[in-house]
Amino acid sequence: MSTRSTGWLLFAAFALALPFPAVGPFGGFVPAVHHVALFAATAAVAAVEGAAGPVRMILVLFGVHVVATVALCALAAWLVARLLAPLPLRARAAIALGLCAALIAAALAFPLYETPFGREPTANLLGVLG
Repeated sequence: MSTRSTGWLLFAAFALALPFPAVGPFGGFVPAVHHVALFAATAAVAAVEGAAGPVRMILVLFGVHVVATVALCALAAWLVARLLAPLPLRARAAIALGLCAALIAAALAFPLYETPFGREPTANLLGVLG
């Protein structure tokens, strides 16, 4: 697995599994993918209904969350990929896949997330994205 492939794989796992704080009136700790979904839903509402009233500020708030969390995921993935770069290809692939599998397994098995808009106050990855 190349260093670039390792970085993209780690980025996807980090964006899917790492909890990030949601700043603002909503609170919670959710993965970056959740921030992207909230931003997309708010952008769809703004496109159809117009960005009048609080929609514009909510869209900006979610946009800031998306940029910040995706940038942090990209930075973390780049750093880990660079740390793994000197290793042989098979060792790099094994470590990267093991790290990704462990992150996603932990996200599925344990209630790591505090959901601002969910049915439960804490949830695992399926509870946040479901």
